Amino acid sequence: MIIVKDNFCEHAEGVRQSALESGFGTWCPNKGEIGSSVYEGMNFKGAHGVMLRALSAAFGGCHIFPNSVFFRVTTPNMERAYIHSDREDGEFTCVCYLSQHQDVSGTAFYRHRVTGLREMPTFEEMKDPTFAGLKMDMVVGGEAEWEQTDFVRGFFNRAVIFKAPLFHSRIPLLGIGESEKPETARMVWVSHFSPG
Repeated sequence: MIIVKDNFCEHAEGVRQSALESGFGTWCPNKGEIGSSVYEGMNFKGAHGVMLRALSAAFGGCHIFPNSVFFRVTTPNMERAYIHSDREDGEFTCVCYLSQHQDVSGTAFYRHRVTGLREMPTFEEMKDPTFAGLKMDMVVGGEAEWEQTDFVRGFFNRAVIFKAPLFHSRIPLLGIGESEKPETARMVWVSHFSPG
């Protein structure tokens, strides 16, 4: 399931400004065996309430129970994106694009060529040695390992909402803009959530 919502938030410019004013830094979570443990360009402060109201409206007016919300900027000097899944973070993921630039950016979705999987198995299932190749392929992320099945272009104030287990990645893999100027970077607001 992939939903695309244009004009996601009527206060998108103000939300973007709230993120720029509060700043961006590096987050080093303990992610375990799967995923990066260093995320540059992170921001956990800003107008999240405004975005959560917009997400509720886009999702039919239901209650939204977020597991996480954050802003992120990515530039070419930051870590390369992984093909990954948000399976353990909530039922759904929402990515709202908050930057304008000439470079093509957005979110791509994938099918793993060897297994045919479009969704990551559970973390418990991933402990099985038969999935060792899948873990490595998520890091490598090349065309030999993955077939791109969908792409949502990241226009300003467009949101994409999708089932969290789906394999996906940001595009471009290395970000946009200048490393010392977050206002030039690819900026997104992300929520991993469950509806209720």
